[in-house]
Amino acid sequence: MAMDLAASIRDKIRSGVLPLPPEPPEKYFAGKGTGQLCDVCEQAITAEHLEFELDVGGRTHRFHEKCLDMWRQARGCADERVIRLP
Repeated sequence: MAMDLAASIRDKIRSGVLPLPPEPPEKYFAGKGTGQLCDVCEQAITAEHLEFELDVGGRTHRFHEKCLDMWRQARGCADERVIRLP
């Protein structure tokens, strides 16, 4: 499943569906899931899970905890690529 999520994140970043801001968002909000869809896996974030929200580029993005962690990892990989450029 992790590989599927990683591939989904890469595809969504490439297509512009998910942002890849140069700096991490300053604020994250977390609370009980409200049934909204996760921007990574497109599954409902139910009350049994934490829902993480962050605002990037004028849009609110919602994530499950695992999906948010994987998006953060994708951001980190992109940062490393940028740093390594001459």
